[in-house]
Amino acid sequence: MFRVLIADDDVEDRELLKMEIQRALETEKVDIRFYEAPSVKRAKELLSSQPFDLLTLDIEFDRMTEGIDALPEIFESHPTLNIIVISGKLNKSEVSERLFHFTKDNVLKGKRWARHFDVLDKKDPKAEALQRAYSFAMQQKKVPDKLRGLFLLAESYIEKDELEKGIDVYQKIQSLAPGELESNENIRIFKGGDAAGMAMKYFRQGEKIIGALLLGYHLEFELKAFTRRKLGYSLPGLHDCLKELERMHHIEQPEKILFQQGLRIRNKAIHNPSSLAEEDLEFSVQGLKPLREKTA
Repeated sequence: MFRVLIADDDVEDRELLKMEIQRALETEKVDIRFYEAPSVKRAKELLSSQPFDLLTLDIEFDRMTEGIDALPEIFESHPTLNIIVISGKLNKSEVSERLFHFTKDNVLKGKRWARHFDVLDKKDPKAEALQRAYSFAMQQKKVPDKLRGLFLLAESYIEKDELEKGIDVYQKIQSLAPGELESNENIRIFKGGDAAGMAMKYFRQGEKIIGALLLGYHLEFELKAFTRRKLGYSLPGLHDCLKELERMHHIEQPEKILFQQGLRIRNKAIHNPSSLAEEDLEFSVQGLKPLREKTA
């Protein structure tokens, strides 16, 4: 059974969305159970009363951004819920910009819920997003309640900077749900893999906000990893890391220049993602190599 909650104040739009979901999943021969919420308040009530595999959420109710305004609370309460935001007036980039200040903090803590979160225009084809949501929901059903707990455990380790323990938990998720996208991607990122390359890919596809979030995390990871290799520990803030490296005389001038440049781009990605340029991503892919090579 695939339980879908459609939150939209327009009856016709709810019916059209049901038809799209049925078409997208018709080859799966799945029993789809639809629930409807004509208001954000009703959607929250239903989410609190029973489990759902997918929430489709319109952003325009009585207020233009009422759906968006409800997302932080929904994210916090249901971190592994698949969510598809449906917009008829704002495009994906505009919605992502509005969500940026909430999601950036969670991304930097390892809470990368964007993997189970899509923003689509009402006119967009939705089959791919719906099939992805269905696949992840079925993976969770194979190990009831366990995946959610493991994701939260991994996040707790990442928040405490215990990266190896976090990676171990993500690998456990992979053993339970082979190919699960978020844990697989996080393993690559936390091992110091190709996060900058992935950010570049998103950026070139027009997903600039997601690219900025990944780039911000990548640079945070790289500069703290450099600090740990030099000092044996790191500090919560990157400015503090740089000051400590200088105080302990463990950073040379060329390294300091690279660290400062990486920090500037990190701050741009986190605080002003729309100003990010492709050369910033190219530097993040190639420019920090000397910091890795000197301490490898």
